[in-house]
Amino acid sequence: MKITEFLKNTMRWLWPSLLIMVLSCFRKTVLESSNFDQIQNGLLLYAGYLLCIIPLGTYLSKSKWFDDTTKVALIIVFTTYIFFEYSAILSTWLRFAGNWVEKYIYDKRNTVFILWLVFCGLGLLWAMRKSNDKRKNWALLLFVTIVLAIVPFIEFLLTPSYKFHSDLFNIQKSNISVNQTAIPQRIFWIILDEHPSSLMLNETWGYKDTTFRRRLESLGFTVYDSCVSNYNSTHFSIAATTYGAMLPVMGPQFINNWQQDLLGERIKESPVMSFFKTQGYEIRNLSFCDNGFKKYFMHQGKIVNSSIIGMLIYKFDIQYSMSQLLYNRNIIDSLHALLNYIPYNNYKIFTYAHLLMPHSPYLPLETNTIQKNSTFIDQENDIAYLRHVGYTDTLIFNLLDKELNKLIPEQRSNTMVILQGDHGYRFLRRGGRDIRMKTSFGILNAVLWPKNSKAGFYNSMSSVNTFRILFRDLWGFDLNTLRDISVNVSPYSVK
Repeated sequence: MKITEFLKNTMRWLWPSLLIMVLSCFRKTVLESSNFDQIQNGLLLYAGYLLCIIPLGTYLSKSKWFDDTTKVALIIVFTTYIFFEYSAILSTWLRFAGNWVEKYIYDKRNTVFILWLVFCGLGLLWAMRKSNDKRKNWALLLFVTIVLAIVPFIEFLLTPSYKFHSDLFNIQKSNISVNQTAIPQRIFWIILDEHPSSLMLNETWGYKDTTFRRRLESLGFTVYDSCVSNYNSTHFSIAATTYGAMLPVMGPQFINNWQQDLLGERIKESPVMSFFKTQGYEIRNLSFCDNGFKKYFMHQGKIVNSSIIGMLIYKFDIQYSMSQLLYNRNIIDSLHALLNYIPYNNYKIFTYAHLLMPHSPYLPLETNTIQKNSTFIDQENDIAYLRHVGYTDTLIFNLLDKELNKLIPEQRSNTMVILQGDHGYRFLRRGGRDIRMKTSFGILNAVLWPKNSKAGFYNSMSSVNTFRILFRDLWGFDLNTLRDISVNVSPYSVK
């Protein structure tokens, strides 16, 4: 058969693929704006398979027009739906096969993409060969529909809802008399992503951050040099801190894009955020949890980013690093504006700012172009990382020094700044297992206390106790501190 005739017969059946794209766009834009929470990402996806793929595949397989040459159209339909909706395939592969690949083959972040392509390529060749035998049409259809229908449903059942419990939702005031004048009017909780503690810098690299510590102390900060995070993964660490509670998660967590969004929503509705709202604080969310900043990580669009296409493009997309730079620039600019006191803006404000530094890419904010093979975008280059720690420290000190020194004493004494890491460096590939694990948890923790009042922070405290201690010592709530423990949930930390 001529190639033109083959293409004509194949294109004849491409309209189902276009329908699938439209349905995918509809689900990811219109339906996800509804308050369906877990349902919108699980059941609606599953319903899409049942209502589109199975009837469509059945019709095409039984149709008398569906001859051997146009059977490839069925493969195109399935492939289209997989690439637009089936991110469950890759996340499921990472969850159940990632450890095996890492242990027995090589670092999975370098091989899983290749292995996945080989697997899909061989499967596609097998399916097309089988489809050329008319007697096996029905068997092929049955196999494909079972896989496409069952796997996402299993994925939905296995995915946690991330409904976290915390006693902070029900805190009651104790009999402790509270000094209202000691409660700050402006609170800045600034997360420096992957910033290590002074202890870890010294133990891991022999690097002493004495200059940065002294500079912070000159501004009135107290530095706690051996603090730790409870989890070595951003979303779980921030969730634990804002819930003031340990989370029901154990072991490496392979989460996809919409699970990250769901965790972001959980952080926004956490008891810490709710508390400050009820206390009359305006909440400023300068983080990837906020829709205004999330766009920097969705530069290919929500539809592409939440599909396998987006997951594959990300593997080679150097522009992702540039988007992260733009995000960090915006955070710094926003902090300059908010730290700078404005007379008519004299109200209570709580700011959560999450700067993705010294997290990779290890590039100055002034960078305008990125070389594809630059060592500064290699997250496992711990020398580049260490340099970026120093750059980040200088950037943050200059920000605080410039804006805090503009304030009159009364305004400055009404301001609290908490500098904190969310986790430590997770890509260390030297030293023993113990030091690599410790490095992934050690975090910066420095606080500018208001009005010469201090809460009972201490060296070696874990971040889950941050707001528990503040609510107890500044607001007078009857709260105990939790045991300071660290749980490995990062798939990147140690081999």
